[in-house]
Order: sequence, then structure tokens, then C-alpha cells
Amino acid sequence: MNIPKLAILDGDIIAYRAAFWADVEGIEELKPRLKQDVKNWMPEECSDTLVALSCKRKDNFRKDFWSNYKEHRNATASPDSLGYCKELLSELFDSIEEPRLEADDLMGIYVSRGDALGVTIDKDLRTIPGYHWNPDKEKKPTLVTEEAADFFFYQQWMQGDSTDGIPGLWRVGPKKAIKFLNNVIENDEDIIEAIFDKYADEERPEELDMNTKDFALAMARCVRILRDGEYDFESQTINLWEPIVGYNDSKES
Repeated sequence: MNIPKLAILDGDIIAYRAAFWADVEGIEELKPRLKQDVKNWMPEECSDTLVALSCKRKDNFRKDFWSNYKEHRNATASPDSLGYCKELLSELFDSIEEPRLEADDLMGIYVSRGDALGVTIDKDLRTIPGYHWNPDKEKKPTLVTEEAADFFFYQQWMQGDSTDGIPGLWRVGPKKAIKFLNNVIENDEDIIEAIFDKYADEERPEELDMNTKDFALAMARCVRILRDGEYDFESQTINLWEPIVGYNDSKES
């Protein structure tokens, strides 16, 4: 698999960084600042640029099944220059934005189908198979295999993500999740079914107002960054992730 010539950049992070800077330094030099930021994020292996931008937080499709998704971030004010930064990015560079999708989802689709190399400092995108580059930590792009991407997705499904308001399993962090998954693989068990069972074994708070199967599925869909085939650009239809195996309904709470 050759490295794509197109680099798809996480425009949200670029815009946030520049907006915080502009709120202090002023917007007069914002254009050259954004041009330099994008240049710094361009891998030398790529010649073309596409900037991915997120929809409004309230419109994110994940709120359909988990209303608390990123809800706590509403209490923190965004930088004043953020909207202008995003406008400038769209004006200066080829950009992409879709209703109800995050920049991560757009990057995930392009990267997983081999059309682009994903550039971001967000580790969550490593749940996507394909070429990636973290400009803050890596000298060269890295190829993430489908097996490695799936493993990280399962890990995220178990541990959740407190920064996004995704609780996951109680008291399960990266170490416990990795140990659990490795044991499942060693015993040749089905990973998806094992994780569902793990959720079913927990006593969830009654205020969740949902059974453990629905809760587990909501957690998976929250951490799942969309891949090729999970979004139709023409109809703007999202194909939500579904477990491949059956589920023992007797274990639902």
C-alpha cells in the first residue's frame, strides 16, 4: 500500500490552536499563521491538501444515542476567533465538512479507503486502518493495519473517553482493557461477544434508563470513528456500526 499523495488534516485542531493565538495576538496575522500551520502539518510525501472540519457539536450524530456526548464541553467557552479561523481555512485551502460528522469521521473515511494520509495529534484516529502522521511526535508517516486499528477500537470501546463524555466500563483503563483483550485473543474467544458480556456483568446506574446491551452498543458507536462504507456522501446517510456476532439476551439487565 503506497502512501497517498493527498494529506487530510484535522482542521479543528489547527483552527483551535490558531484561534487561541489570535485572541491574544490579534487577527491581523492570522492568514499567514494558518498558512504556516498547514505547511508544518504537510508530510513531505504528500503534495495535495484537504482540511477536514467538524459540524456543530449539537448536530453530531452520536447525540442521537448518547446525549451526554461532549456535553460537558459546552461549559467551556471556545476562543472568540474560532469561527473566523475556520472560515479562513475554508477560504485558503480545499476543505470538507459534512452535516452531523466530525472532522475525525471525514478523516477516517478518507484514510481507511486509502485516498489520503491522516494528519492529526489526536491518538483516537489510530482506530482507523491506513497511513497516519502525528506532526508533534513522529518524523515519518505510520501505517496502521486493520488488525491494529480494530484492537484499538475495542480498547477504546472498553475504556471509554472521559474527555468526550463516554464512560465506557467502570474502572477500566488502557492497561485493564489491553490485558482483557489479549486474554480473549489467547483463548480464541470472540472479542465483540466478550466485550458485550463484560458490559452485561456490570450493574449500571438506574438513571441510564437503558439495558446493558443498548448501553454497550452506544459506547461502541460513540468511540467508533467512521470508516469507508459507513457514510454515503450522496444521501448523507450514516451506517452505524453493528456487531457481527449475536448477543446473549439473557445477560441484559
